[in-house]
Amino acid sequence: MRNFVSMSRVKKIKLEIDDELEFPILGLSTALGDYRLAWELNSKLNLGFRKLDGSTFFSIPDKSKKVIDYEYYSYVNEEEMSKFFLVKNKQKGSTLFNDRDRLDFFLVLRDNFIYEIEDLITDLRKIEGIIAVFSFSSAEFEFSEYLND
Repeated sequence: MRNFVSMSRVKKIKLEIDDELEFPILGLSTALGDYRLAWELNSKLNLGFRKLDGSTFFSIPDKSKKVIDYEYYSYVNEEEMSKFFLVKNKQKGSTLFNDRDRLDFFLVLRDNFIYEIEDLITDLRKIEGIIAVFSFSSAEFEFSEYLND
């Protein structure tokens, strides 16, 4: 006599990996120049922003399909597993985001294991020369995927 073992069908589970994890982007309004703002952030917040000559830029087309190279400062802390980018909104006669033309810089916190966002915003507002700080999500911007570390 044969025994048949009843086996139920294996349920298939579809795993979708979302490469586009959202991360915070802070908009800064300031009269400080890019080098001065980077210096202030480095000294007041103990960061290490720097711009590598000739290699720290990303190319993105503007509305007229003209490709613009935007320079930026980067801070990578491998120990804390954090990557921050500082991008000037108005460069080379072009504005990265015309709908946010009153913002001078964007502080992109791609990987942030250093600061709680509210604490960072509070610390940024204490820096002399920073007028206002606004919080956004990376989902509201197209340029964040072009940044390299």
